Amino acid sequence: MRTPSIISFFIPHQGCTYNCIFCNQKTITGQRSSLNVQDVVRTIEEYLPALPSPCEVAFYGGSFTALPSSLQESYLSCVEPYIQSGRITGIRVSTRPDAIDIPNLELLAHYGVKTIELGVQSLERDVLAFAGREYVPSQVAEASLLIKEKGFTLGHQLMIGLPLSDRSKELRSTRQVIQIGPSLIRIYPTLVIRGTGLARLFIRGEYQPLSLDEAIETTALMYIELEKARIKVIRMGLQTTQELEGPGEILAGPFHPAFGEMVYSRVFRWQAREAITRYLELWPAERLKLFVNRRSISKMVGQGRGNIIDLKREFQLCDLAVAGLESLEMDEVGVGHPGQDAPEVLLSRESFAGIFQ
Repeated sequence: MRTPSIISFFIPHQGCTYNCIFCNQKTITGQRSSLNVQDVVRTIEEYLPALPSPCEVAFYGGSFTALPSSLQESYLSCVEPYIQSGRITGIRVSTRPDAIDIPNLELLAHYGVKTIELGVQSLERDVLAFAGREYVPSQVAEASLLIKEKGFTLGHQLMIGLPLSDRSKELRSTRQVIQIGPSLIRIYPTLVIRGTGLARLFIRGEYQPLSLDEAIETTALMYIELEKARIKVIRMGLQTTQELEGPGEILAGPFHPAFGEMVYSRVFRWQAREAITRYLELWPAERLKLFVNRRSISKMVGQGRGNIIDLKREFQLCDLAVAGLESLEMDEVGVGHPGQDAPEVLLSRESFAGIFQ
């Protein structure tokens, strides 16, 4: 099934009575004013003709289900004619785990909402409390169960690098999320954004963000756990906006516009390491060729050829070439002799995830 095109609308802090320690929605979303119904209709009419089907509308950035019911209906009802005509196939909303109840879910279902993403962030009680989230892990599980029981697609959003958190807690949260069973996940590294409580802690020397490499490593480990559970990771890293990249907006933290690509590249490195190990156990060699799908070559090579350099050093290889094969799946890695046109050892992502420690 084709991944839907999405027309996104951001409602910064609408429906949210809290100010979480890490959050400045105006900077993160790039939107500084409230969203009105006329904007929604105008934007749909502008973008819909150019987008391939299927197409969905998404309301992100605030806690949609915590909005007054009348405002929720205003936003949803202006999309309703497009759903009835078949031009829009569904609606997505993001919200908080403590803003879910049966009457509201019935309202969302009535207007064609298909997917609900919960800003979970962590399932560690101390991390949630320090971040100002004001709910507990059990509320995440309860809200998620309700959403799934009512037939919605469930998404979770997780964060790494929050105060009081560490890699072991983030991996534990990932495994708990897997037990809950969402269909999709987003993973965001914590950034120190101007005007937030976290910025004040950072300036006072009371918070140290993750380095870029630490964030890539942790996210890659989480990604593999989720892959193993066949839960789709739909985004890693914040989407770049003009405001987010403005001077002085990000004070510190592992921000990179290609963060997701760098995580995928790290996973390819680990997968290639396993495939090379298997090959060399059978046929010792100093020159090898990696085989991947043509569209995965950049992920395999890595930024600045970093993966190739590291693998050559690790296995003491004189040469390590990379070739593209259309016959391979996007996440397969093969290894062969440089003179060959096909791999002798082939490792799928599913097989790799199953044995990765």
